Amino acid sequence: MSHRMHFAGATAGRSATGAGFRLFPRHSASRRLLAVLSCGLLALVTGCTKNNPAGPSGGAGSVITVTGKVLGQNAQPVTGVPVSVKGIPSTNTDASGNFSIPGVTTPYTITVINAGDNSALIYEGLTRSDPVLVFPGTAPGTKYGGSITGTIKGGTFPSPGPRDVTRVVWCSPEIVQTSSVGSNGSFGFAPNWYGPSTTTGGIYALQFTTDAAGFPVAGGYKGYGAKTGLALANGAALSGQTDSLLPITSTQFTAAITLPGGYTIVGKGLFLQVTPTAALQLVSDTSKSLTASYYTPLVTGAPVAFGIELAGQSGSGSITWKNGNAAGAAGVAVTPIVPPELSLPVNAAAGIDTTVTFSWTAMPGAVHAIQFEAQNPGDPSYYIITAGTSSRIPNLKPLGLGIPASAPYKWNVLGFGPLASTDAAAGSVAWLGAVAGPQGTTDSYYGVTTQRTFTTAP
Repeated sequence: MSHRMHFAGATAGRSATGAGFRLFPRHSASRRLLAVLSCGLLALVTGCTKNNPAGPSGGAGSVITVTGKVLGQNAQPVTGVPVSVKGIPSTNTDASGNFSIPGVTTPYTITVINAGDNSALIYEGLTRSDPVLVFPGTAPGTKYGGSITGTIKGGTFPSPGPRDVTRVVWCSPEIVQTSSVGSNGSFGFAPNWYGPSTTTGGIYALQFTTDAAGFPVAGGYKGYGAKTGLALANGAALSGQTDSLLPITSTQFTAAITLPGGYTIVGKGLFLQVTPTAALQLVSDTSKSLTASYYTPLVTGAPVAFGIELAGQSGSGSITWKNGNAAGAAGVAVTPIVPPELSLPVNAAAGIDTTVTFSWTAMPGAVHAIQFEAQNPGDPSYYIITAGTSSRIPNLKPLGLGIPASAPYKWNVLGFGPLASTDAAAGSVAWLGAVAGPQGTTDSYYGVTTQRTFTTAP
């Protein structure tokens, strides 16, 4: 299977299912980044923790008390798991995911063990005293759910033309979800979320006419509607909702792309950012052209986000997001970020132990996440967050997660940006927004290498 990613059908927004998303997908040869967006994490990570890029620290060589928090990928606390710094007794997280470790010399490496998932999370090179550690593949807490159904009115309803496209999205601080729209304007959401038992948000809808290639045509935007302040309680059904489309005008967005050598364009996408964390897709463009020109709607307070997907010859890929553009922005300059590329060890290496160095090329302005995936059930997996370009599988035998003998593994590297350091990544869970697509007004990017295999030492 190819890891190639596609803008078609990608959903900018937070997870519709929460627990189904894995930041580091296991046992899958496919790493379709925009497919990750469609089942992604967004609503679960945005707005839950204020980002604090620098964080308090005493600088290198200081002795500090590290008072931090462990969260799952759904931004909920991971409770009762051991957290440790080498040479200091470990401590368990409390009911809020908090922990405190005194006497830590900076910079330090911190490890979290999830015995239930047989996995370990390691952050390398930290100096901050208040790290937020995000454990992939873990979605703790109570999952709530409800339903929302209704009808979109106005635009070309009740008789839309064959090239009329209608987008609709539900957005709240806890969950973003899109819905298909029937020929009569009907829609339905079945969101699941974590956090409070009642989520309050809105329904946002847009209608436009496309040409034969599926692109919006000049003057083709038929209407936009937003119905906000809707409270959905756990187990409740909000039925009979009506979102009325009001007339809007259009403008034109243009961009110029500088393509890095050795990479090809897989696709380009344009989205209307109806809230800081939710967007409606306008364009899915699979052309290789280094210029882009699309008709866009003029909606007060709603900029547009432009995304470009690259593919490398080795099987790597990246997505670069230019967020928060004016709908009529002209000549937006975009240089897509190159993804990391694996260096050593070579594919199918044998005899791997905790002394072997794994290396890769840097993804510019990014923090890297290395995943060592166990292929045998019951063997431990390891996830390392680092700003560097090399690392080793940690020796966690004293913590009960030592490397098994003669065991098959897969490994690859992901990059998230813009982030200047591991401290920046540990400032909140907001750095995961890089994988989620259009978010706010700050540009972001996400990259992934191909995957290699190795076998551990006998």
